[in-house]
Amino acid sequence: MKNVFYFFATIFFIACNTPATNNSTEEKKDSVIINVDTISEVRTNISKKPVASYYEKINDELNDWAFDIKVYETRQTFYFLMKVKYEEMDGIDTLKIPNIGIHPTIEIRKTNEKYTCIVGFYDKQKEFKEYKKVSFKNGALQIKTIGHYGVYNVLK
Repeated sequence: MKNVFYFFATIFFIACNTPATNNSTEEKKDSVIINVDTISEVRTNISKKPVASYYEKINDELNDWAFDIKVYETRQTFYFLMKVKYEEMDGIDTLKIPNIGIHPTIEIRKTNEKYTCIVGFYDKQKEFKEYKKVSFKNGALQIKTIGHYGVYNVLK
């Protein structure tokens, strides 16, 4: 009786761990696969110039102040350094852009609110994805994440 149990247990184990070949085409049709190997994770040349910037002069008779946002490349292709300045206040934050198989393109957009911008990036369909809101309110610089993005494989 023990030998029969081991025989069926072995057959069951082999059957469960053998991939099916007759419906592999169907699996590929139902799968979403993103190839992220096309873009290097490390930059070989890091630009010293900002890849995106925004500058708005602050109306002050005594000082030459501004609301200023600059985004710089880092050694990692999908990470950027954001430097923000309002009058004499400085802020630093990072942007982590998902690897969607294209080189990241960063943009800073002015909003209707005074001293407020949206920092984001473009996806493969050239749609702007809002990522962070940068503003000066109530006497403080504020950087708030307003969008969360990632890359994953969905298998049905």
